[in-house]
Amino acid sequence: MKYTTKYLKQLLAENNIKFNKARSKLQLLFQLFDAGILTREDVFSPKEPKLTDFIDPKYEHLRTLRMHPKKVTYTDTETGEVITYDSIYKAAKARKRGHGFYLIRNRQDGKYMVTVE
Repeated sequence: MKYTTKYLKQLLAENNIKFNKARSKLQLLFQLFDAGILTREDVFSPKEPKLTDFIDPKYEHLRTLRMHPKKVTYTDTETGEVITYDSIYKAAKARKRGHGFYLIRNRQDGKYMVTVE
């Protein structure tokens, strides 16, 4: 239900509670809470848990990869050229390696040394 200022003033009038006509909606709500006519749960429904709160533990590592990206550095062992990517996903996409879940820290990948920070 939507609690408009007009409806809140009507509730106060029906319950013989004096109110100032210049009061804001929030002040009217607090006055109704204090009188016990409304409860906070009536007006502000509790938040429903997000879908991300119900992640299967076996997929938890995927969530941390997306929420906390790790920098990936490719160092050419022959020339010393360094290529840095902001996340494992960007590195895998640039190197056309799928999703990049298999990237292991400090390993040799062809002529590149891969470092995940």
